[in-house]
Amino acid sequence: MPIVTVVIPAYNAERTLGRVLAALAAQDKPVDEVIVVDDGSTDGTAAVASDHGATVVATDGDGFAGAARNRGWDEAGGDVVVFLDSDAVPAPGWGAGLRRALGEFPGAIVGCARTFRGKTPWGWVAHLQSETPYLPRGEPRRVAFVSSYCMAVPRAAPLRWDPSYGGEDGVFCADALAAGLELVFDPRFHAFHDHDRSTFAALRGQQRRLAYGLARIGPVQREGVRKRVLARVPLHYFALVRLLAIYRRVRSSPELRRPFVENVPRLVTAEWTLGFSALRYALRRPPLRGQGGGGFR
Repeated sequence: MPIVTVVIPAYNAERTLGRVLAALAAQDKPVDEVIVVDDGSTDGTAAVASDHGATVVATDGDGFAGAARNRGWDEAGGDVVVFLDSDAVPAPGWGAGLRRALGEFPGAIVGCARTFRGKTPWGWVAHLQSETPYLPRGEPRRVAFVSSYCMAVPRAAPLRWDPSYGGEDGVFCADALAAGLELVFDPRFHAFHDHDRSTFAALRGQQRRLAYGLARIGPVQREGVRKRVLARVPLHYFALVRLLAIYRRVRSSPELRRPFVENVPRLVTAEWTLGFSALRYALRRPPLRGQGGGGFR
């Protein structure tokens, strides 16, 4: 089996990083190396990482999440580098599932599923609006996009991350497909997303970054003409058609169906506000490379 290095880009991640590192250490099949890239944090991120035995690499934060991942990649000693968000807590069995996927899809870029639980009504909306496509259901499948939330990449892949944040994983996936690499989504292993977007203001911040990223990768994404058109003409948010797709994904799960039904009015509001954020880029897309004035952290 390959040697596995986990790289965690972390910016002011003191709240969640300890749980992520503890969950990695508790796996039945733990990884071989953990590198935390402290990307210009002003809290105790570096201390938490050091206390849990991770290798800490510091940056000044100027290159955003993309450059932080590159820095960790350069320091990695494994055959496979797993990029993991600092609020993605590996579930029991994550390590075994990762090893199984690497054995079944050698040379591919592999992403895992995610679960979530809202702490407030707006927290549920933030999860439901963007994360239901990645629920742990079904069989492994080849896809055109794998989220940087959890992404295993062959260390020798002829790629690097764009030094930016907001859609940089879409740019990375487009580059990977152009280089002839396969992308695989494996829902048989997952991590729990422990984000803190519990208010409407926090949701709006997430929506602005999401709209920026979708508009940015529109011309190069490989998920179909429909997505390319909708990235430029985002009327589907105002027509609320996405809510039907979200409901279809959660209707068989009581723990997800109930918060969906309870928060329908908030979800309607959230779709409209996401649509207004997307309209900002309807006539003028952000540049494909570089941060391009997004200003997200």
